[in-house]
Amino acid sequence: MNLFYWLFVILCAYSLLVFFISRLVVPFMEFGGFSPAKRIPEEIKAAIADLEVRATDQRSYLEAAYELVMDKNQSQWNHTRFQAAFKMHRAFVSDLSEIWETKEFIYCTAINYLMAALLVNSKYFRSEDIQVKHVFVNMFIHQYLKVNVNGKWVDVDPAGTGIRGKPIGTHLAGFG
Repeated sequence: MNLFYWLFVILCAYSLLVFFISRLVVPFMEFGGFSPAKRIPEEIKAAIADLEVRATDQRSYLEAAYELVMDKNQSQWNHTRFQAAFKMHRAFVSDLSEIWETKEFIYCTAINYLMAALLVNSKYFRSEDIQVKHVFVNMFIHQYLKVNVNGKWVDVDPAGTGIRGKPIGTHLAGFG
């Protein structure tokens, strides 16, 4: 009985830490979703202008922005599975310029914050078109976006399903 008591206490403490306290402490993890960036660095404004030139509508802009974020991940951030457990200090990166320029691992929250900035500051999307969602993944909390594209909500999860080679329209959940 004593063992079950301690396992229950540990499970409760872990759940409180991961699913409640982290939402209060980690940037962009807020319960009501994060607010879009107000100050956009010039490099990101230039990227948005380039994406707008290449896009013809909301869907093509979203796909181009997603591709840009995935390219930055592959060549710059190297956000891969299992790193989250070993780079906890990187969860607190919150400056949009640092997110854009860093050569180090960043969490799903920072990737989504950049993705939202690319979308909301374009001519194709408004802040109302972005919803921040959280799910249980691999014993931790994971964040992805839902984006309103022509009246239909589409899952956008570059840090989850994106790094696993899955397309826009899917999000990670459970054990993946």
